[in-house]
Amino acid sequence: MKKILSSALAKVKDRFPTIEDFMVAVNPDRQLKICEQPETCYFGNSPTLASLNVIYGRGAAEAWLLPEVQEACLFMGIKEMPDNYQAAKLVRIIAQQYGYLNVDEVQLFFFYFCSARYRHFYNTFDPSIIILSLRDFLRDRSRAYEEREQREREREREEWEKNAITHEEYLRLKENQVL
Repeated sequence: MKKILSSALAKVKDRFPTIEDFMVAVNPDRQLKICEQPETCYFGNSPTLASLNVIYGRGAAEAWLLPEVQEACLFMGIKEMPDNYQAAKLVRIIAQQYGYLNVDEVQLFFFYFCSARYRHFYNTFDPSIIILSLRDFLRDRSRAYEEREQREREREREEWEKNAITHEEYLRLKENQVL
């Protein structure tokens, strides 16, 4: 039985027919460009890690995540790269526990991680440093969502005030049977 993809996921599949095509286009080098607009990363419509598995099959999110982790390790200059077991388990944990993050957010996280915004390695790879840093990133992400909601509430309040009338005017309109 063939799965039917939502229109948004089908668009991703049409644009990038295979996970390899997606990985070529959405690679770690892209971090430098998307970090310029964090709001777009948080609130854009890039596919989530979980949706990569829906589009391309089980393990697609992990396949996409692996170069992100490897690039961060290379950039940080750790003496020994993670072994296959560490890397595989780390990307599996991220894909499973944080599957709701979209790929732009994940790339923004790795950009922030490499720019020493969060925790860092001390010459050796420690997967918990990435996981703990990801939790720090989620706090920043939550703040971005709260600020956006606050701006939206403020905009709605300003719009409401444009159309609002005073109590006195309400009473006058009611008295004149306009209401």
